Amino acid sequence: MSIRGRGSLSRNRSFVLVWAGQSLSMFGSRLTYIALMWWVLEKTGSASALAGVAIATALPVLFLGPLAGVFVDRLDRRRLMLAMDLANGVIIGTAATLLMIGVLQVWEIYVLTILASTATVFHRPSLQSSIPNLVPQDELMRANGLYQLSAGAAGIAGPAVGGILVGMIGSGDTMLVDAVTFLLAAVSLAFASFPSPRIEVKKGLGAILSDLAAGLRFLRDSRILFFMLLLFALINFILAPTSILFPIMAKDVLHAGARGFGLFGSALSLGMVIGGLFTSRAKRGRHRGLLIIGGLALLGVMLAVFGLSRDLSLSLAALGIVGFSVAMVNVTEAVIFQTCVPNDLQGRVFAAQSAITDGLQPISLAATGAILTLLTAPTIIVACGVAAALAGLGALLVRGMRQL
Repeated sequence: MSIRGRGSLSRNRSFVLVWAGQSLSMFGSRLTYIALMWWVLEKTGSASALAGVAIATALPVLFLGPLAGVFVDRLDRRRLMLAMDLANGVIIGTAATLLMIGVLQVWEIYVLTILASTATVFHRPSLQSSIPNLVPQDELMRANGLYQLSAGAAGIAGPAVGGILVGMIGSGDTMLVDAVTFLLAAVSLAFASFPSPRIEVKKGLGAILSDLAAGLRFLRDSRILFFMLLLFALINFILAPTSILFPIMAKDVLHAGARGFGLFGSALSLGMVIGGLFTSRAKRGRHRGLLIIGGLALLGVMLAVFGLSRDLSLSLAALGIVGFSVAMVNVTEAVIFQTCVPNDLQGRVFAAQSAITDGLQPISLAATGAILTLLTAPTIIVACGVAAALAGLGALLVRGMRQL
């Protein structure tokens, strides 16, 4: 799918600016993920330390997510995204500088990760709720597909380039590139323009809590959307350990080193590109629930294949299909929420969505370190894959999902 497709996205200056800037930032974030996780693994050799980074990322989503949504609906979303991109650029730049001068400690990584994740908690729902204001409703599938393609393309290039850069110039310099991409994303937002519907602002803690409750009530009253949130919360809980098990698979099981770890991300992202293309061309409004169910089942099966594999080529192929499935699920879910949720509620709903779907991840991540003392990384990955496939297929029992 091209931005020059049958619609008007290529002529939509603000959409192109926002999309290009955020795509660049996604690429930079992939570099930091490879650089940071590999640095922590090399410095500590500890799965628990890797889990600590993942937990630090998840905690702000859980505790600040719903509240952030209130401010997303109260403030100008473009300016909020711009401020959060600048904040993340400063935070990542600080981490890179400390690493380059050789004084960075693991506990400082946790603190900086919490700060960066906090900025992302405000940025993500701002972007999600801005897409319907950037493009007409009949272009939402294509617009979300383009963002998924960008995530996939960044994931193809980012991990591979990140692995090479870490080996050539070190983790600090690699992370500095990410800081620059955040600043460029902020510049692109400065030149974009789009409406930002805002709720009437009432002062006081009571008014903030009332606005927060309105978003939660909408989700509670929308049975199928609430079921989807619970389903994805379960799936994310099941899959959370993979973020700390993939480096271990690359280093200790497949003996592929930092380059192999980078190729894992590239394979996942190539699959996401293909999956984004496939989903964006699906007929609008048809079989969306079945796309999600099928995607989750396929994801689980191929993740189990990855856990069983001891061949790098087979592992990369399995991860490619996992990425395809992730894109199919993510694009479909985004369009469902963007079309079913009123725009003036979307900030609160998307923030609550992140908090609910990601809220159980810290528990899963904390448990992974202990489980690794009993089971091997491949065994845990196979179990996660089987559980994800069963959870996805279980959604067939819900009539609303089959008919969505």
